[in-house]
Amino acid sequence: MDSETFRIIDANLNRVTEGLRVIEDVYRYALDDAVIQQRLKALRHRIASEVDTGRYIRYRDSLQDVGFATVGRLENKRESLQDLVRSNMKRVQEGLRVLEETMKLESSALSITMKQLRYESYEIEKIMDLAVLKKIRKGLYLILTGPSLGFERMTEMAVAGGLPAVQLRYKGQSEREFLSLAHAMRDITRGSRTKLIINDRVDIALMAGADGVHLGQGDLPAQEARAVMGSAMIIGLSTHTMSQVEEAQKEPIDYIGFGPVFQPFSKPDHDPVVGIEMLRKAVETSRLPVTAIGGINRERLKDLQGIGFRNVACIGAIESTTDPAAEMRAIQEMTGEKS
Repeated sequence: MDSETFRIIDANLNRVTEGLRVIEDVYRYALDDAVIQQRLKALRHRIASEVDTGRYIRYRDSLQDVGFATVGRLENKRESLQDLVRSNMKRVQEGLRVLEETMKLESSALSITMKQLRYESYEIEKIMDLAVLKKIRKGLYLILTGPSLGFERMTEMAVAGGLPAVQLRYKGQSEREFLSLAHAMRDITRGSRTKLIINDRVDIALMAGADGVHLGQGDLPAQEARAVMGSAMIIGLSTHTMSQVEEAQKEPIDYIGFGPVFQPFSKPDHDPVVGIEMLRKAVETSRLPVTAIGGINRERLKDLQGIGFRNVACIGAIESTTDPAAEMRAIQEMTGEKS
């Protein structure tokens, strides 16, 4: 190969590895996702092991690169971390495609390797997109059990307030009414940033097209639920002891609820209160995001400062207040992601 081709290879090796490093650091430091971070790191290391980068550096001529001064309209602007990840992944895939083609001039084996790595990047991108789809943002996880204003009105408030999630915990006897409420709440949350989670019932969640289901310790096993629901839906699991937290880490779930942290307002037959320090220990132990639940209101949230749970679940603190919308906004402001 001539020096010009070596320059193409050198530039695209840099493009690919730099792009991967950007994405890897987002998942390592900003999103705390060890699984995806390790996949990205492995891909970056495989490129380094397959290609002798030093062979091409001597042909580098950055100062004479005619494309250096050319800047695209969107090149210097990123709207969000998700936008940053997406643009860098495209950069990686485009670079791998160029390497796949130019390597054909020297080594069909290296060309095939670049093709394999490109397809690996597609698979990682799919996993990343799925992770975004299933992620519940930080803040108030509203649970509705029997609100005096009605499930639909409260769901409208939740969506208007930008809450991360609302859960339908239906305690009536009519399965038709349960499904009807789930459909109505889905209609309200569809297209919004508020996830709809159905308590206990996988079948209702599937029929209503909800975002996910929350299971208790005595409900359908998470493995069975995942087999029925597929990989795109959210599964949460209630835990009340440290042994349950540890066991939950092995399950195909997306988050755990832990509590009750305090004496619940709305559940007389609750599990033993775990307390603040046990919540702290659960958060430190769990690789999964933790939702704190049980007797939590705006005042008690002050006692939970510094504990890194992702969400706080409230029932009575919202349903019993005279102005639920204002209370939702206040708790979301205290616990949600700061803009």
